[in-house]
Amino acid sequence: MNTFFCLLSEGFSCFFYGLLITAFIMATLYFLLKTMSRGTVRSIPFFITGPFLAILLIINMTVIVGAFTLKAETESIRLWLAQQLDGVYGTADIQSSQQIGDLLNEEFPLSECFLNLFDFSGHPIDELPQVFYEVINEEMTSVIWNKLLWSLGFIVAAVLIALYFDKGEGNGLEKKSKRPQTVSRKNYDNF
Repeated sequence: MNTFFCLLSEGFSCFFYGLLITAFIMATLYFLLKTMSRGTVRSIPFFITGPFLAILLIINMTVIVGAFTLKAETESIRLWLAQQLDGVYGTADIQSSQQIGDLLNEEFPLSECFLNLFDFSGHPIDELPQVFYEVINEEMTSVIWNKLLWSLGFIVAAVLIALYFDKGEGNGLEKKSKRPQTVSRKNYDNF
């Protein structure tokens, strides 16, 4: 039960920070598009792509925050594994590395969201803490870059869609009320 509450609190904090980052990105995009053209933020495609972009960014930013959180715990994971495997010798096979990985996931529940299958066969057991450390860092870096690139792609696509359907109202810098120009007529009756 402790694992459930730990995972719930870490998941909620990752979601909360992902939501904050998404709100900042969406507000920045809104003000950038608004300064480019007021018609963009008043178009129907803007109102359609905005919520979809927000949902996709919330998901990606939550995963990114989770990956950063797990990456920050890798030193603790390495030390915990070194303590657990102290005095154990031999060569790891698939079954023993999976058992060690399952123990790791019980102690650090957030790691289970990213890492499920462990195969470090052929490595000496006393080197496994360092191997886990390196693999977790590499995997989390890969997840972070993957989600950042997908997020950038979603942002570019949403901005292009919004700009494509721009209503063409300009950037709002010109005067809102223009007087119609009148041409003065000459009175030819006075001749």
